[in-house]
Order: sequence, then C-alpha cells, then structure tokens
Amino acid sequence: MAVEKMKLLSITGKEENIDGFIAEYLLDSGIQTEDAVKVYEKSWKLSNFNYDSTAKDLLKKCKTLLDKYKIKYNIDSESEKMEKNLEYIDRVLSDIQITLDGFENTIIEKKKMLAEYEKKAELYDNTKDLDIDLNELYNLEYIRFRYGKISRENYGKLENSIKDLNAFLIKNSDDGKSKDIWLTCFATKENSAKVDSYLNVYKFERFNLPIDLDGRPKDIWREYEREIQRLNFEIENKEDELVRIVDRDAEELVELYSQINLYIKINNVKRFMAYDENGLFYIIGWIPAKELTRILPKLSKEKDIKYVIKNHDEVASIPPTKLKNNKIVRPFETIVKMYGLPNYTELDPTTFVAITAFLLFGFMFGDVGHGLVIFLIGILMAKRKISLGPVFEAGGIASMIFGVLYGSVFGNEEIIPAIFIRPMESIQTMLIYGIAIGIILILFAMMLNIRNGIKNKDKKKIFFDTNGLAGLIFYTSILTAGVYFILKGKMIASLGVLSVFIVIPLIAIMFKDTIAEKIFKEKSEEKSSLFEKIFHVVEILLSFASNTISFVRIAAFAINHVGLCMAIYILSDMFTGTGSIAVTIFGNVLVIVLEGLIVGIQVLRLEYYELFSRFYTGDGKEYKPLREKI
Repeated sequence: MAVEKMKLLSITGKEENIDGFIAEYLLDSGIQTEDAVKVYEKSWKLSNFNYDSTAKDLLKKCKTLLDKYKIKYNIDSESEKMEKNLEYIDRVLSDIQITLDGFENTIIEKKKMLAEYEKKAELYDNTKDLDIDLNELYNLEYIRFRYGKISRENYGKLENSIKDLNAFLIKNSDDGKSKDIWLTCFATKENSAKVDSYLNVYKFERFNLPIDLDGRPKDIWREYEREIQRLNFEIENKEDELVRIVDRDAEELVELYSQINLYIKINNVKRFMAYDENGLFYIIGWIPAKELTRILPKLSKEKDIKYVIKNHDEVASIPPTKLKNNKIVRPFETIVKMYGLPNYTELDPTTFVAITAFLLFGFMFGDVGHGLVIFLIGILMAKRKISLGPVFEAGGIASMIFGVLYGSVFGNEEIIPAIFIRPMESIQTMLIYGIAIGIILILFAMMLNIRNGIKNKDKKKIFFDTNGLAGLIFYTSILTAGVYFILKGKMIASLGVLSVFIVIPLIAIMFKDTIAEKIFKEKSEEKSSLFEKIFHVVEILLSFASNTISFVRIAAFAINHVGLCMAIYILSDMFTGTGSIAVTIFGNVLVIVLEGLIVGIQVLRLEYYELFSRFYTGDGKEYKPLREKI
C-alpha cells in the first residue's frame, strides 16, 4: 500500500550533442517530463524545439521501398545507437531508389514492346501459311483483299452470298473446333464495296496487317517470334538482376528503417525539451528514485552534462503517482483507478480495497458452486489479458470460502454443513454482523484519514476533521454508549461525562478553522458562517448514521442469495426429468450473472461512497514516463 518515491531531475547540456544524449539516456528512461519553458524562470528566455519532419519523410520513403519489394521488417524496430546521420540515410535511400527505379522502368518498357510484338505476331500467326509477299497483296491494282475472322455459323452464309461477285474466301486458320474462322477474302476492285457490305452483315471482324517488315507472312511471323524470344530473355535477365539487387540492399534498408525510427523517437523527445540562445538544451521531469540511481552514474561521467535533483517538498510542481503493490493486490489497482489515483502525498488504498472488497463480496455472495464458476471465468479473463480477470478470481475464491462457512453449494444447503452460520436461519444475527462489519470498516477508514493527515503534516485534518481524531472520538463514543445501553439497559456514564466525548468533538469539528488558527497559527482560506457550521454538524450526524446503516445491505444480499436459490429449486421441483434440470441450470446461471453483477456493484458503492469518502481524494495524476509517450 504505497506510492513510489519520485525525484525531480533537471538536466542541461550542449545542444550540439542533443541527439546522442537523447538516444543514450532518455529513450528508455523512466522520466516523466514537465514543460521546461514553464518550469524555468522567464528570464532564461527558453524556447521549445520545432518538430523536424525530415525523419518522418525518410521513413515513408524507406517503408515504400520495403513494402514494394516485400522485404520483411519489424514495424516497431529501432537501432540501439546512432550510427548514420539523416543526410547519409537520405543519400543512400535515393541511390537505392534510383537504381531500382531504373531497372523497373527498363522492365516496364521492354514489357510494353513485348506486348506490341505479341499482338502483331498473333495477327500474322493466322496468315503464316500464305506463300505470298504482303507488299504484293497491297500493291494489286485490280484485286482487293480483306483479312479477319468470322463466326463458324456465318462462314457458309458469307461464302454463298459472295460467290456471284467474283470473290472467294481462303481459310487461314481453322482447327474445326473454335467458334471463329480466320480467313482472307479476295474480290475485284469493282465489287469490293458490295463484298464489304456482306462482310459487315455477317459480322466479319477485319484486321489490318501491319507492314513494318517486308516479305511473306511466315517470314514476318518468324521475325516477330525471334523478337519476342529476345525480349522475354532480356526481361527475365533484368528481373533476376533486380531480385539480386533487392537481396543485396535488403539488409541495409532494414537497418536504415531502424535508424530512422530512432531519429523519429529523438524528435518526439525534443517536443518535451527546451533550448536557449546560448546553445544549451534543458529537460526537467519526475523520475522514480530507483531509476534515478541507475542513470546517475552514467550522467556523472558526462563532462558537458549538468543535472540537479530535488525532492517533491522542495518544488511547487506535484509529482505523478506510480503505484507500488505486490502481485496479489496489484489487480485491485483497477478498482482504485476507476475512482481516481491517489495523489503523491496520500496513502495508496489498493491493499485496503483488496481486503475489504474480498470480504464484502464473499459475505454477500457466499456459495461454493457459484464462486467456482466466477473463479473459472476470472481465469479465462486473465488468460485473455483482461485487467479485471484476477479480480474475478479473487471474488470467486471469496465466494467459495464464505460458501463453506454458510454451507451453500449452488444454493443447495443440504450438500455440506455450515461451519459458521446459515443466513436464512439467522436473519437477525446476519443483520448485526453486517452493521458490525460496517462500523469496523468506517473506523478503519477514519484511521487511514488520520494517517494521511500525519503524512501530509496537516494538523487540522489530524485533530479536527470530521474523519479525524475528533470525529473518531465522537463516533466511537456514540457507538459505545449505544451498544452498552442496548445490552445493559442503562447509560454507560453520566450526561456530563458523555458530553465530553460527544459534544466537545462536535464543537471542535464545527469551529476547526478558528481553533486551528489559534493553536497552530494556520490561517483558514475560507471561513463559513455559524448557520453553515450548524448545518455541517447535522450533515455529519446524518452521514455517520446512514453510512453505518448502509452496511445492512451486505447481510440483506447474503439472505437474498439464499432466498433466490430456494425459489429456483422450488420451481425446478414443479418439473420432471429434463425440464427440472433445465430450470435448475438456467436459474443458477441467472443468479451468477444478475446477482453477481448487483453484488459487485454494491461492493463498489460501499468502497467509493461509504469508505473512500472518509479518507481518500483520488486526485493524483498518473505517471507516464517518456518511453510511453513516444
């Protein structure tokens, strides 16, 4: 139940060495930085560093290359030391990119040429059996030809339609299976227009053969095939060479990526630093005392580095809160943080919460079977790294322990005997136990408040606070007198004696500001009127009464648990066979979910409103070291 001790560390050094200093000392340090410009005196004329985006631009450039060429790398990796400056990294990245882009562009251009040759070769592939020079076909004076393809279905129709027009068809390619036939149509110059009209009617798809090579179609086709083979060979060689270059540069690119990440973190740290016109940098922040002992020997060896260490009571700044608890109670920090972190100078209530929440939950939800289910749920949650998993485990254990004391297993009280008490059979006793537990916890909370006052040297809180010594005497006196009167039927002491222990503490609480000012010479920031003081006393009386009675609920829920389970078994007895089993299972699940949730909420309510309100402020700021901010 402690808050880790913090020290304020102020460091000054030469700005020219700042990057190396940050990489060496600050990136993995536990320092939580403060704004140096605000902390130091205005006469120092400090300025914040402007963020340099160079590293981020280089990271994007490097990541693009890594992703493009599918080079594996760790996205969060960073170098341990600064080995290369940003100018060098930029130059190397540019050289690698230029080289790779050159190969990429060459391959792209050759692939474009390959696509063009493949397209031309496909055209000539269907005419390669024509043993004639194409130039001769194009230069015919009285004959015109058309080259293309037509569907097999329309081929016969076209052939019949043009046979009287001095035209004929020659199949260039027909495997007898494909739906299209490649052919060449010859017609006289005079009839070519009519022939073209029939070609259009029967959906003849015409292709113009390129004449960039002289000779027969077969020779042209062979020339294209040679070019295609040559281009494929050159592309394959270029791609292989590109792969070799990528493999060669992969390791360096990954290292450059890590180096850039290091510079980005350095730039992020600079946002929390300042510099002056004399070329000095400044950083100031809170650091745990344990981590300080590890960093000081290193700082002492640096000639150009100066540092100052101060305690929290020597400065106006308030230290952050870092909780320090053992593994058993640490999971209950989640419950504390839901209310608010303790400030640096007050007690950490985590252990108090762990013990009281454990007891309260078990008392209200005592059942071996239901507790076992909650415990198993907690184990599953813990395995999935859910923060409340261990809390559920503790709740399940508490429920099982009290289940043994109550003799309850899945609401059945006939399986095991009760070691301590059966709630439904001793309702009045359970209510008394509930109030007794509440009184003990309220008294303990008041003592914690006094302890907080001692720790903070707040004499008014120690002696005259509602939850201080005056309140403790008043509450204890009322309880003692009341219990004695109930048991013995008479007053424990005379009214005069009782007034000393009851009235005087109330007066002390009413006029605590005036008394503290007279005795301890403490000036009150704000003085209230007599009416406000009287109203405050009435509020105190009501709060003590309501807080105490509020703990009756823990007994009520324990009794309610038994009653609800009895109702489930009565309902199950109305059915037979599978129906009875189904009602029993469903009822127990309902109890675990609904009643477990309600009891959990009640535990939080008792912790926050009945106990925390007496000793705990929870206005601390969370410790967030530099390594987590970047």
